[in-house]
Amino acid sequence: MKNTKKVVSIGLACTLSVGLLAGCGTSKETGTQTTQNKDGNEKVTISAMVQQSRYYDGLQAMIEKLEKEENIIVDVQVVPDAESLNMIKMKLNSGEAPDIIDYNIPAVYDIVDPASNFADLSDEAWVDNLLIPDNVKNKEDGKIYGFPFLSVPGTHGFIYNVDVFEKAGITKVPETWEELLDVCQTLKDAGITPIYMPKDSWVPQVLMTDNFAKALGAEKAQEYAEKLMNNEMKWTDIPEMAEIIDKYLELYEKGYINENFTSATYDDAIASVADGSAAMHFNGDFFAASVLEANPDANVGMFAISMKDGVDVVTENMSSPGFVVYKDSENMDTVKKVLNLWSTPEYANLYFEDRPGFPAFKDVDGGEVPEYLKDINEKFIQTGKVIPEWNFYVMDLNALCESSLYVYYVDAPAKGDRDGASIMEQFQKDFEQYMKDQGVEAFN
Repeated sequence: MKNTKKVVSIGLACTLSVGLLAGCGTSKETGTQTTQNKDGNEKVTISAMVQQSRYYDGLQAMIEKLEKEENIIVDVQVVPDAESLNMIKMKLNSGEAPDIIDYNIPAVYDIVDPASNFADLSDEAWVDNLLIPDNVKNKEDGKIYGFPFLSVPGTHGFIYNVDVFEKAGITKVPETWEELLDVCQTLKDAGITPIYMPKDSWVPQVLMTDNFAKALGAEKAQEYAEKLMNNEMKWTDIPEMAEIIDKYLELYEKGYINENFTSATYDDAIASVADGSAAMHFNGDFFAASVLEANPDANVGMFAISMKDGVDVVTENMSSPGFVVYKDSENMDTVKKVLNLWSTPEYANLYFEDRPGFPAFKDVDGGEVPEYLKDINEKFIQTGKVIPEWNFYVMDLNALCESSLYVYYVDAPAKGDRDGASIMEQFQKDFEQYMKDQGVEAFN
């Protein structure tokens, strides 16, 4: 698949096999890795860590343009999505982190202390060109530690293969949860996997963070989040959450999820919807773009739905794909030059060439709203029926959720001995201990 192909770096290896490099070395003054091409022009190498599912063709084109026009090589380490967070922490703890690191901005601020680990980018020239700078500021100190690609990162919903629906005799998308279950049964009876779920722990939680917010509504979500963080309410005091998890588990119990969900990967999900062996997957709209990268001929649609009847909104992912810069990078000047270039239309337009979206920067062409998003754009985005996902309200808990709650979502269907109430009871214990360990006064 296009989005998973890897770049073979020639910068660090100093390989002569393609006849491009005449020598390599390291500047004693800056520690910067440099090489020379056959014309004697100096090249500079910076290192990057990128999640496998986000090594888009557009990003690769931006990297190739840097080498061709600026003599800057980006040595890319592509890592599996499920391992990226642990890899980031390990590299930072070892003091050997790459120069730039791909993750969600600003969500990463709540997982890794930005002031201790990342460069302050608040005064960079590209900041003045951000459409919504507040979206990437750290709420603790108001500083910007990350470079985003998107202003409105994306909405959540079911991405589906239209041809598969039609093949099974499904003529319209479901509008209620009960109708979705009926569609799933029809697909199952036709020998088609209704919904594809991988083992990657970040994926199943998207369905929960979407529906927690929809079930509570924006105002109640904000209220409950504040009470939870102040120890004025327990997670077990919110019955909607247990009910939503039970509905999620029901999908597995009824056989509407792929049987290999304990071993399947995110890439498998993309491939299965792309080739029609599975009908649907729930995620951000970026998943649809990945399906089309895997199979440009796929007929892809997207629809929004809620587990709670009568809810007429979509949820938004408030964090943009982007890069943070390692605070102790020896290539800081080059890295800052790269980010300034990437913020310009000449580079940023490439990012959206095959994946239309909503750019973070002024004057950047995000492309035409794709067909699969037009219905949601007209019904929800343009009419303002968009609210943040639940994770937005409890961003300080990202690290805890990554290590416990999201894992419970993955493990529960396989073990078959847990329901929504027991998962929330376990998480409440984890939450209390975590808050005590963090020294939060209300819990000590």
